[in-house]
Amino acid sequence: MSAKLAPVTKLVVPVAGYGTRSLPFTKALPKVMLPLVDKPSVQYIVEEAVRAGIREVTFVTSSNQHSIEDHFDYYWELEEKLKESGKLDLLEQVRAVSDLAHFTYTRQKEQLGNAHAVLQAQPIVGQDPFCVQWGDDIVLAGQDQKPFLQQMIDVYEATDADCVIATFDTDDEGAKKYAIVETYPENGNFRATSIIEKPGPDKTKSRLSSVAGFLLKPVVFDYIKQLNPDLGAGGEYVLADAIRDMIADQKKVYASHIQGKRIDIGNKLLYMIGCVELALEHPDIKDDFAMWLKSLKIK
Repeated sequence: MSAKLAPVTKLVVPVAGYGTRSLPFTKALPKVMLPLVDKPSVQYIVEEAVRAGIREVTFVTSSNQHSIEDHFDYYWELEEKLKESGKLDLLEQVRAVSDLAHFTYTRQKEQLGNAHAVLQAQPIVGQDPFCVQWGDDIVLAGQDQKPFLQQMIDVYEATDADCVIATFDTDDEGAKKYAIVETYPENGNFRATSIIEKPGPDKTKSRLSSVAGFLLKPVVFDYIKQLNPDLGAGGEYVLADAIRDMIADQKKVYASHIQGKRIDIGNKLLYMIGCVELALEHPDIKDDFAMWLKSLKIK
């Protein structure tokens, strides 16, 4: 890494949405607390981030989301009970969750779009580069793969990018649902020439979808503040629009083609598939769970 290049140690996780795709669960609890076997989904995000060198995690929250803060806080009564009961393995697991990183929380008082959510973290991020990962998207690295955020950090370190976009392969239907990134090769990396919000398959040849997150320098905040919400999706401040403007201004925007398993917890089918896949990898239950699956007689 260049001596002048600031390290990436901060992650912003916007979680303030209503979670309408996951109702009625999200009436009382935030979507990121949906369990994947024995952990809430958001814990997977934090654990993978820590593996990539992240030390500070900021959650952009709204009302009725205290359970996230509670989960990453100490729970003295429980810890004392586990200690008294001699359940030291469980005590270690519970304490380790709170010690994963330094956690901060900031409120998004109005739901004005994903760019507006990221903007709320500006006072905490300051002048440092940072990653953004949407709370809907869990990305788990395989045995021979680098953590999700590390893959973007590698591109940043190779290019001194102002923005790195996480991209995944998609299809014609995905071109209708996701922002699509167009790129060209440059010195072993892929520089973005455009990012188009849900263009549909007829308006772009690219099938690289922008999902899961970004790595950003603080210059992005200037572009967010210049957005006109009336021109965005549903009158909201859209982060893809800010990045589109960065590209137009010749800022260094690159794509990182992510390797790993993506679990969209906002999609009921994909969420359930993710639960099954992780259960089949869990050391405590994988064998019995696999045997049970084989015993099912599905019509």
